[in-house]
Amino acid sequence: MGCSVCAVVPALNEQESVGEVVASLLLGGVADTVIVVDDHSSDHTAEAASAAGAQVVVNPGRRGKGNAVRTGVQVAQALDPEYVLFVDADLGECAEEMASVLRKVKEGVAHMAVAGFAVSAGGGFGAAVAVARWGVRSLAGVRLEYPLSGQRAMLARSLLDVVGRFGLEEGFGLEVGLAIDWLRSGYTIVEVPTAMRHAGLGRGPRGLAHRARQFAAIGAALSARAGRGRRA
Repeated sequence: MGCSVCAVVPALNEQESVGEVVASLLLGGVADTVIVVDDHSSDHTAEAASAAGAQVVVNPGRRGKGNAVRTGVQVAQALDPEYVLFVDADLGECAEEMASVLRKVKEGVAHMAVAGFAVSAGGGFGAAVAVARWGVRSLAGVRLEYPLSGQRAMLARSLLDVVGRFGLEEGFGLEVGLAIDWLRSGYTIVEVPTAMRHAGLGRGPRGLAHRARQFAAIGAALSARAGRGRRA
């Protein structure tokens, strides 16, 4: 086994925070290896991640979060880890809280543990979360409080099984699509409250544009799964 815990960190223009994320995971003993997939950033994200100790992959063009995560999973698979983490690049030092999330999987509580977030200032309207909750409940029979959280700890063998059969969504539908595929495959999810926070985009033009893309991606992920049955 190349490593026990491998963290996949998709990143786009996060030079100010990605180094802190990597350091928190490595120095805090949360992960043995951190793979940062830089989605063709225009700043020094790759350099900051590498300086902090990450293994860095740089996409030759901008391909989206889902593609970056999929690339990271492929790199992680070659290391044969027991556990895989998904961690966003903008968390800063609070990435160390992934230790408590991972602990739930190590203790056998569930095959996947998802970090719950504190309410962030500058956040949105909550409608996207509501739609995602409804979709997961309708299509997989489970209510999740944090269906869009990008911070996840998983058994590697379960992740590779699900990704191998269903793939990963390309964009903002990644989390909700993975949750539905995961639950339909017979695997379990537990949510773990944390003090993690994201910097919100607010309710201005940038925030509204982001949520419009998010809604479209969530809708596409739900629509693609509406006709699928549960695992045989």
